[in-house]
Amino acid sequence: MSAITLRKALGVLAKSSSFSVTTVTDRQKDEFDQLKSQLFVKQDIETDLQRYLDTAKLGEIIFLCGSSGDGKSEILTRCKSDPHYQHKFSFHLDATHSFAPRQSAIDALNDLFDGHHHQAQPLLIGINTGMLANFAREGAARHQAIRSTIDSFLSAKQDGNGPYQLANCSFYDFEHYPKFQFDKNKQYSSFIKELLINLTKDEDKNLFYFIFRAEEVTNPHLKEVANFKLLCMPGVQDVLITQLFKARLAKDQFVTTRTLLDFFHHLLMGPGYLFDNLFTGAENDLIKKVSDFDPARLHTYELDQFILRYELGLVDADLDDFLVALEPLHIKFDRQCVRPGDATSLIRLFWLLQHEPLGNDYYRKFSAFFNESLLERYSEIWHLHRNYTADPEQKRSLNRFYAFELIAGIQRYANRKAPELSMQKEEFFLGEFGGVKITAPVDIKPDWDSIRNKHTAHSTGFDVYLKVGPNSLPHIHIGLNLFELLEKLNNGYRPNKYDKNAIVLLDEIVELISEQAKFSSEIKFYDGGQRIYRAKADDDMITISGMEG
Repeated sequence: MSAITLRKALGVLAKSSSFSVTTVTDRQKDEFDQLKSQLFVKQDIETDLQRYLDTAKLGEIIFLCGSSGDGKSEILTRCKSDPHYQHKFSFHLDATHSFAPRQSAIDALNDLFDGHHHQAQPLLIGINTGMLANFAREGAARHQAIRSTIDSFLSAKQDGNGPYQLANCSFYDFEHYPKFQFDKNKQYSSFIKELLINLTKDEDKNLFYFIFRAEEVTNPHLKEVANFKLLCMPGVQDVLITQLFKARLAKDQFVTTRTLLDFFHHLLMGPGYLFDNLFTGAENDLIKKVSDFDPARLHTYELDQFILRYELGLVDADLDDFLVALEPLHIKFDRQCVRPGDATSLIRLFWLLQHEPLGNDYYRKFSAFFNESLLERYSEIWHLHRNYTADPEQKRSLNRFYAFELIAGIQRYANRKAPELSMQKEEFFLGEFGGVKITAPVDIKPDWDSIRNKHTAHSTGFDVYLKVGPNSLPHIHIGLNLFELLEKLNNGYRPNKYDKNAIVLLDEIVELISEQAKFSSEIKFYDGGQRIYRAKADDDMITISGMEG
C-alpha cells in the first residue's frame, strides 16, 4: 500500500481512468478496486430497481436508462454479480455496444429482443436515453410493440421518483432521480455529500485518507496534499455542492456520477490550489459552468480595495496573522514577493472558507458579499409552492412574492418603454403609434385554486399561476435565471444581451398578458406631453375623456 501515492490513488476519480466504467471481469481485485469501492454511495434508483427485481415476472423487459456516465453499468454489474439475481435475469449491460464488429447497436438490440419471449427470464438492459430514441425510430418492424412502448415512455411527462411502466416494460430513468434537492437547511445534495464523506472521512479504513496522511508527512509541499486537506472540511464541501446546484439550476447542467468524480479529480489534481482549480480548467464540463460564479468577479468596493492594498504591499497585521494560520493547511502566500493573481486567489479562498473557522477569521469581513441570498430566496418560494395548502400564513407569504416580486417585475419589464407608467401599478403598455403610447388597465393576481391543486414544484424550479381579471393564464415556469432577472428588474436593472434566455421567457409572459389586456373595455393614450386621454366602451358607445398628466 505504501507504494501508492496520493496522486495515483486520486487517479481513480478521473474520467480517463480505467475505473471510470465498470465491466464484468475476471481480473484479480487490487488496491485500486478497493479505493473505488470506498466511494460507493447507493442511490435511490438502485434501491427501487432491486426492490422491483424481487417481483419481476417472466417475459418482462426492464430498462435502466439515462445519460452516459450516470452509473448504469455500475448498478447492473453489481446485480449480475449478486447470486440472488444472476440466474434469474438476462443482462445486457450496455446497449450502445454490439456483439460483432459489423453489427450496429440497433442490430444487437433487434437480436436481443428476437431471443426474448413471454416465458423467458426477465431481461435487464442498461441503455442511454438517446439510444432508446434511436431504437424507437430505427428498430426492426417486428419489434413495433416495444418501439411504441419506448415512444410512450419518451413522450410521457413524469415528475418525481419511480419507474414508468407500460405493457411488459418498465423504465427506470436516472433523470427521475435527481441528485439535488431544495433543502431548508441548505444541504442541497445528500448524494454528493455522502460521496465526499466517503472520500475524505478521517478513519483508518478509508484508504484515501490513509494514503493522504502518509503523503502529508513525506511530501507536505504537494498541491494535492493541501487540496485534499481543504476538501476534508465540511464547510468547504457545502460551498462546492451549492455551486454545483446553481450550475444545475442556472446552466441546465446535468450532473452524472462520472462527471462529478472527474470534477473532484480536477479540484484536487489541477495545477493550483483547489480554490483556483474550481474556476480554471476548460476541459471539464462542470468547471466551465461553475466558473461563472467566480467570487473574484464580484468587484465590490471592499473587495477591490483589498486587491489594491494587497498588491501594493500595504501593512495589514490581521491579514498577516491569517496567512500564518494557513500554514498547517500547507497553503502559502508570500507577502514579500507578491505574484500576479495572488489577491484574486485569496478572495476565492475567503469565499471557500466562509462556513469554516480558521485563525482570526479575517475573511469574515467579506462574508456579506459571499452569501447565497438569491438561491435561498428561490428555495424559500419553491417550498411555499410545494407545501401550499391555503393556510392563511402560507397565503400571505406567497402573496408577497406574487405581488411585490413576480407581478411587479413583469409590469416593470412590460412598461420599460413607457417611464410615465412607473407609478401606474395596474396599467400595461400595449404599444406606441405616431408618438402616442397606448395602455390598458390590467388586474393581475395569483390563481390560488391552480396553485393549490396543480403540481407546482419540480426538481429544478417551480410553476406560477396567474389570472388576468377572471381569466387564468397557462402555467409559467420560473427557473433561477428568470427569478434573478425579476429581482434585478425590481431594483431598477435594464436588461441586456446577456439576459437573452430569461428575456425570451419574460417576453412570452408579457405576450400572454397583453393578449388579455387587449380585450379591456378601457384604454389610455399618452400623447408625450402632459395630456392623457381615456377611451371607455359602454355598450355600443365609446366615451373619450381627457385628463392632465
